[in-house]
Amino acid sequence: MSTNELEVIKMLYPQYSLWLISGEIAPEIGQASPEYDEVNSKLDSSRRG
Repeated sequence: MSTNELEVIKMLYPQYSLWLISGEIAPEIGQASPEYDEVNSKLDSSRRG
């Protein structure tokens, strides 16, 4: 992946910047991964219902 492609993805998904670059997440500062968001959304829906 080129740096130009990374810049575009970073603009589209700023919440994944840290994960894209380092493979790490920091939810406390709004940096997640798609997998983290998916699991978190399932947990939130099970708490509601």
